[in-house]
Amino acid sequence: MSIYTVFESPDGKSERVAFVPEGFSWGALMFGLLWALWHRMWVVALLLFVLSAILSIATNLELLGPGFAALLQFGIGLIFAFEARSLQANSLERVGFRRAALIQASNGDAAEHAYFSGRPAVSRALPIRATPDDTLGIFGNV
Repeated sequence: MSIYTVFESPDGKSERVAFVPEGFSWGALMFGLLWALWHRMWVVALLLFVLSAILSIATNLELLGPGFAALLQFGIGLIFAFEARSLQANSLERVGFRRAALIQASNGDAAEHAYFSGRPAVSRALPIRATPDDTLGIFGNV
């Protein structure tokens, strides 16, 4: 079972409701820059591109060995994969979406069905609690 955060659009249209699963994103690990662009996370995509370009330039100038540069690139991708869903949620909130609910479901379709039908038999809605603004992602509230 996964937990999905439900985001309602600022205009209140039900076809624009977004369901963001919590946790690690394999798509963000494999296709980091493309994943960020697909989810309209422009600043994050630009940052990933700049970091990749810096590592590439440093390798070409022989400031970093190719093995170490590849390890750094993998590390950046791994950190991004752990934080991608949180960054996606923040991006949605920045453009006006609001957190509506947390739903525990087996997949995205079941989460959508549970949210729109309101049936607790498929999943259960979890209460939303306010989080402080100083959250550091995977490190929790420090």
